[in-house]
Amino acid sequence: MTTFSNNYPSFRRFIVDEETMLPIKVETWKLDVYAQEPEFALDHELSHFYEMKDLSPASFDALAERMHESEDLSLKYIHTQSQQGNLSQETCDSDCRTEVYCDTQSSTYHDARICRGFKPLDVLVTDPGYAISYSVM
Repeated sequence: MTTFSNNYPSFRRFIVDEETMLPIKVETWKLDVYAQEPEFALDHELSHFYEMKDLSPASFDALAERMHESEDLSLKYIHTQSQQGNLSQETCDSDCRTEVYCDTQSSTYHDARICRGFKPLDVLVTDPGYAISYSVM
């Protein structure tokens, strides 16, 4: 759930295979607070929404690559990333698509920063000048 005023309250439901415990569906449910009788409704299922074969790591890698190439797909991600919280963004140039790619190709913050061209954080120990410039970013 979110407490931000520019997003619809939402949650994700992960459906997993009972034997393998691997995800088979990821549903996003949202609450339209402007509806006459607000109630949670299914907004989308991840693999269908992004036209993915399945929810395997390979499919997520392929999705990140497709987002890197496609402005429309990157905008689709941006608009649903925070449940319609950023609908004002109408374009996504090459730099924007690289940012989307870096955010989606890894699940760790530091890997996404390296993808964007920042030095690895272990350089903070060996390069005091970089450490100071990093701390004021």
